[in-house]
Amino acid sequence: MLLRASLTTTASPDAVLGHVAQLDDYPSWMSLVHSASREADSTPPAWNVELRARVGPLARSKRLRMVRTEYVVGDTSRIVFERSETDGRRHAAWRLEVTVGPANAAAGAAVDGRTELVMTLSYDGRFFVSVVESILRQNVEAGRKRLAELLAA
Repeated sequence: MLLRASLTTTASPDAVLGHVAQLDDYPSWMSLVHSASREADSTPPAWNVELRARVGPLARSKRLRMVRTEYVVGDTSRIVFERSETDGRRHAAWRLEVTVGPANAAAGAAVDGRTELVMTLSYDGRFFVSVVESILRQNVEAGRKRLAELLAA
């Protein structure tokens, strides 16, 4: 499964990075991320993340250990988080790629003063993929609105 979402804002790239560079900030704007706590002294940085969602009358949760495997800040910044469990077992891969940079008009010219955030989430699990994708899409839309509100404040 591959899910891509974007947001264009008048907030600065630094302001956007302030909300997406560390997973412990995600619960403030992405309701699917119930909690994210950074592991002390982990290099590269790692977080224990609990995803939680309601499916009808049921609440389901998933715990993941996510590691920031790439963090490049520049004109266009790039951050990658990948699932990396320490229990020695093979797990479905989760990968979140985040880019933050100047917004581009359709013709390719930068749009003055606007920043674009693009997030691409991939998941290679086999169970309930259509349900997982539906839940993710609903939460991504709500998260995009909440993040836009935080960036506008």
